[in-house]
Amino acid sequence: MNFSAADNFQTNTFGFNLPCKQFVIAAERTRERRLPMVDEFILRILHTVKSISAGRLARFFGFEGRDLGIAISDLESRGLVTVEGENLRLHASAEELFRTSDGSVPTITVAEPMHADVWFDLITKHMVSGRGFRNVQHLVPLPARQTLDEGEARAAFHANFRDYLRIARNDKNADQWNLYSILDVHPGRFSYVQIGGSEVLTLEPSPKLEQRLQLDEVDRTGRSRKLTEAMTSELRTRDDVAPTGSATHEFTRIFGRNVLSAWTLSNGYFDLPNWYSNALVSGADTTVPIVGYPYVERNRKTIATLLASAKLRPANEDRWELTWLRPGGFRWGATEDVPATLESLRSTIRALAKGGVLSSVLVSPAAVRAKDAFVFQRMFDRGLHAPAGKTSPAMEVLAVADSLAVVTVMTALSGSVSVPVGYATIDPELVQRAFEVTRVHHLQSDCIRLWPRVEST
Repeated sequence: MNFSAADNFQTNTFGFNLPCKQFVIAAERTRERRLPMVDEFILRILHTVKSISAGRLARFFGFEGRDLGIAISDLESRGLVTVEGENLRLHASAEELFRTSDGSVPTITVAEPMHADVWFDLITKHMVSGRGFRNVQHLVPLPARQTLDEGEARAAFHANFRDYLRIARNDKNADQWNLYSILDVHPGRFSYVQIGGSEVLTLEPSPKLEQRLQLDEVDRTGRSRKLTEAMTSELRTRDDVAPTGSATHEFTRIFGRNVLSAWTLSNGYFDLPNWYSNALVSGADTTVPIVGYPYVERNRKTIATLLASAKLRPANEDRWELTWLRPGGFRWGATEDVPATLESLRSTIRALAKGGVLSSVLVSPAAVRAKDAFVFQRMFDRGLHAPAGKTSPAMEVLAVADSLAVVTVMTALSGSVSVPVGYATIDPELVQRAFEVTRVHHLQSDCIRLWPRVEST
């Protein structure tokens, strides 16, 4: 694998709960529709020639008199054709049917009632897709910045009717419809839709972390800018853990003193590009460098690939354990990539052990409040809270089935930029040393159980 300092690293990802309000709208919509072929051509001929005898029209189409009589009778009953003796004329009201771009094809307007559940986000007041509303506890909540009443919802629906069809109903033919009238508007429930964001590290010309929003819907009239501002503002209230000497010391005890010091510049900052390039070459197939948190997609795939080639140690009843000793700080884990990582590793174990089970344990350091750890309760089978002094908040350890270890440490690249760097390894010696130095397994007996309250049997 080639690496250039011009490459970017996604170091963290975030998920946000975007507050939304529902309005239930009763409306009528219309669209233009072509007439049945015979009716259309009769009207087109009458529109062109103004008057023609029934017999001549029948000969033109090759109709029997009775067949043409049925068609003419139907058009006459609908007020589209006038019969004057033997001659036929286009009724004046039928002229309204010729309103297409070239004026030669008659169309009719079809109206139908519609029921719309319309959701607006309460930051930009734009409509959002009406699917998957929920409150995901471990994601970052964005505070509502707007209020919305029935009158504003009515006006917004009227102005953005076709966008509603595209966004909420995925209607590929939205441009064919027109909004005829809005009959009623009622406020509905309040909920959240999830949007994603990421933190990207660029190394040139100097290290820089940039927050980016991942919008998969329409980006118009400043919506992306407003949401990015809200996301960035909320992230400013969430600090990352700072590098510490104790975490660096433990890391070097596992991987060797020169692993970090050899790549530390004279100004005291870490030379990530050269370290990473060297680690890619020297790590062989059993140890891979990691930049950023383990759950970001690039690292998640690397870890799963390593685990797939690991030799699983024997386990009782084909049940293995994943222990995730998370770091401190409040930017860790507020993403749907955490459950995605757990599922990826469970799937790998199932494939390796032909049905094996991987249970999960989250260990939170003392620097993380217990109530903040509880937001991960639905993802991990067990949650533990470590006492003060037992873990290094600037270090993260992921131990999987006693066969794989991921260890990262927060490292400063400049005065304002610090990111986790480290290794994922299935090298038996390094794995064992990681477990011994971090006490990731023995630590559990010292921890306070957060969930489940009672151990299942």
